[in-house]
Amino acid sequence: LLTGRRAVDLNQGPNDQNLVLQVRHILNDRKKLRKVIDPEMARNSYTIQSIVMFANLASRCVRAESNERPSMADCVKEIQMIIYTNSKGLGMVMHSLRLI
Repeated sequence: LLTGRRAVDLNQGPNDQNLVLQVRHILNDRKKLRKVIDPEMARNSYTIQSIVMFANLASRCVRAESNERPSMADCVKEIQMIIYTNSKGLGMVMHSLRLI
């Protein structure tokens, strides 16, 4: 969801076929995360805060140990909060722009 790419893409080179293995180590690094985010997300007014929150959730969802992964119910709640945070953040940005 963050990258706009397939989870497994056999058209890529052997080291780039598995998206999880490729990006897992950068999901908690804002600078590196910006480089792999789907450009559509930036064009659709997502705040970097909400993208980082979503990346954090994604990193927990792909943990090797199943007991370390959140439940689907927890994921839904967290995604709802991320959407709410994004909309509040956008409102604050728009308000700030009106003040300028």
